[in-house]
Amino acid sequence: MLEFSIFSVISITLFLVGNRSLFAQTLNCATTHYPPFTIFNDTTNEFSGLDMDVINPLFNNLNINFKVENLPWARLKVEIEQNNFDCYFSLGKFDYRETYLDYTDVPMHVTKVAIFYHKSADKPGTNFSDKVVGIHRGINLYRDIPEKYGIYESRLHKLPSNDVLFEMLALQRLDVVVTSNDVGEYILQKQHSQLDVEKLVIDGYQLPVYLAFRKGVVDINSVNKELIKVINSK
Repeated sequence: MLEFSIFSVISITLFLVGNRSLFAQTLNCATTHYPPFTIFNDTTNEFSGLDMDVINPLFNNLNINFKVENLPWARLKVEIEQNNFDCYFSLGKFDYRETYLDYTDVPMHVTKVAIFYHKSADKPGTNFSDKVVGIHRGINLYRDIPEKYGIYESRLHKLPSNDVLFEMLALQRLDVVVTSNDVGEYILQKQHSQLDVEKLVIDGYQLPVYLAFRKGVVDINSVNKELIKVINSK
């Protein structure tokens, strides 16, 4: 009887180990406050937003529990090489990052860049070389902006958040803000609806951003299949 009991325990243990899908996996993920895609609530320490509307059902369908930590963008980029987190969203796909991460095939969203500036009688046209320009610290979007816009020659300031950028634009301490078109539109609508600005969407600039996992953490093929289902259901 004792031998049978030991055999039974071993058999059950091997069965459960071989069927990890019976257990909900828990991942530690990192992202940054980036409305309307990821919106961090300081009071509840929770995220909402368009990307979370995909992440939540995706991980639920995959039987994956997850926690998300809000990190400054500059620190998040450093963390990728440290292997302290299991997943990140939403990231541009670059070769040096793929050394550490497995990316999904389908992007979470596609970033378009816009130049936001004050409406005035002295319209700058398409050249901002004589303006005071603000851009998010740690993001080098301006390097992808065509030279015809004069951003390279402008008085360029890198600031810690998009909220700060538009606050300074409202205070006229900046003439121009360069950031994601969707992020800029969201902040203007929610925080500066009375601010009279124009925008110029950069032609041809599109950056798909993805959900990415530390290598070996998940079966990326299974994630891809489920992600397509979730996105198509929206």
